[in-house]
Amino acid sequence: MKLWRLGVAAFVVSAAAGPIQAAELEFRHHFVSLNLPTNKGQGDYGLTALVDLDHDGDLDFVCGGRIPRPERLYWFEYRGADDWVRHDVGTNYQSDVGLTSHDVDGDGWVDLVCSGVWYRNTRKPRTEAFERIVFAENAAGAHDILVADVDGDKRKDILMMGDSRTALNALCWFSIPTDPRKPWVRHEIAPGIHGAITPNGASDIDGDGDLDVARGDTWYENRDGKGLKWEAHKNLPMGRSGPYGICVRSAFADLDGDGRLELVVGDADITGSKVAILWNQNGKGTDWKKQELPQSFPYGSLHALAVADLNGDGRPEIIANEQEELLPHGRDNSRWVVWENLGGSKFAERILLDKKLGGHELQVGDVDGDGDIDICSKPWSAFSGNGVAGKFHVDYLENRTKH
Repeated sequence: MKLWRLGVAAFVVSAAAGPIQAAELEFRHHFVSLNLPTNKGQGDYGLTALVDLDHDGDLDFVCGGRIPRPERLYWFEYRGADDWVRHDVGTNYQSDVGLTSHDVDGDGWVDLVCSGVWYRNTRKPRTEAFERIVFAENAAGAHDILVADVDGDKRKDILMMGDSRTALNALCWFSIPTDPRKPWVRHEIAPGIHGAITPNGASDIDGDGDLDVARGDTWYENRDGKGLKWEAHKNLPMGRSGPYGICVRSAFADLDGDGRLELVVGDADITGSKVAILWNQNGKGTDWKKQELPQSFPYGSLHALAVADLNGDGRPEIIANEQEELLPHGRDNSRWVVWENLGGSKFAERILLDKKLGGHELQVGDVDGDGDIDICSKPWSAFSGNGVAGKFHVDYLENRTKH
């Protein structure tokens, strides 16, 4: 077992079966799958979720890819750290990257929402494909999908965004009717950009009690509290334009325990990515202080973001991983990174995984039900020189941190 020192107190364990340690953080890597279909590594896999689909009390992992056609959505049933079983959800999901989980029909079983279609959990997900139901025409191509109560009626709505290359072509939201098999009502917010609102880019930014939306370098104020009138505020100091225009991952979270939410933003679909905290100084969204998180090496594309307490100290960490096909020139070792929350607005970069296994749209949750937060991810496509000889991989990092 070898140890390398990277950045601020960051330790990486190279042995495939051994623990991965970063200061007090300790994770063990497992493969969920090494046999999803691709075309020479190209798979275009997005659409992730970590959710209990089979009602057995643990979390399962969802992802979808475009090869072979038609595009296919899968879920992996968790049976043990090294024992995952692949099942089919359905085909023709229509999304670019976007997916969210939500009990759409209120039957107590989690369904899956994609771009203009939702997949009803038949309550027999291990033996039956989900039922595909169209909720909106001309709504394909969502890069981001998020569950949120936009109009304040105590019922969840669906926020969606796709850029001008998509049929959706907007930042908008859909209210779900009492009978969710009927068409959902679409409401416009603003033009779409490539990515911005996931995993958690909606919050009460101005403190007036309703839900606003952060979209890259601009946030949209919910003027009437019902999601029908919106005002743009282009004052978020984040959002560089890359090959697909502006693309970021965003998450509101209380990082310092004061009861107010900060906005964590990470670059995506661009090399040289940065992750920063935007502190809402006056709680009104008019004065933002940008704090870039420390980094000890040039990052590739960080098309993944999560905020969760990984070590049980009550302070949430910030997690991301690099795409293996979008690294800076000269690098082939895509890494999984966590910024440990030290308190007092201080964060330390730790490397959780350094095995040439990249990631995209990671998800966090207590997979195995042991009371701590684990991580699941997969790449968009597999790089030929990755750590598994170019195979497409789905990964599970089991939290073994001692609390």
